[in-house]
Amino acid sequence: MPWHMEDIHPKFLLHIDKITEKKNNAKIFFPLCGKAVEMFYLAKKGHTIVGVEYIELGVKQFFDENKLSYKKTKHVPEIDGDVYENEENRIKIYCGDYFKFGPTLETNFDGVWDRGGLEAVLIDERGKYTDIMKSVMKRGAPCVTEVPDRPVGEGPPFNLTADEITHLYNLKTPPEKVDYDPASEILKSMNVDGMIYYYYKINS
Repeated sequence: MPWHMEDIHPKFLLHIDKITEKKNNAKIFFPLCGKAVEMFYLAKKGHTIVGVEYIELGVKQFFDENKLSYKKTKHVPEIDGDVYENEENRIKIYCGDYFKFGPTLETNFDGVWDRGGLEAVLIDERGKYTDIMKSVMKRGAPCVTEVPDRPVGEGPPFNLTADEITHLYNLKTPPEKVDYDPASEILKSMNVDGMIYYYYKINS
């Protein structure tokens, strides 16, 4: 998984209060989560975690690498997949088709950390991706999302602008740009040298 970070993303730590809004027990969504270590970090802080991931290996590695016991608790035909849970830490990952996920399965999320999701989906699928996000988030809930600034047509990850985010989320005002970061050394080795990541805070 070339996009995976072994350590907690420094921008996540810097902006965690924007995601949780300093709540003690927030329900946080990780779309296309992979084996993001931020999920366990928030769970240890008392938050309820829900992720969606297509690749079963990534789901199992998340639990194994964090030394967490887990169970495949049920089959979910709506997403052509299954649910994996660590009930002790209130971590639940839906392993299946994100584009079939929706409010009949989970809803009322207090916040979202979207690193590597929106930027990775095909351009003509972005609307469907954000429609799902809007349908499961509480009204006004925050989402901190990472998007790349790179030449149009290259990717993944694909270029995204603040205007496009405004349109996709039907925002009345542009999203707040909260940070930026140059591409990591791993990504530079994949011919994306010069790419910059921007971090936006979106309120649905």
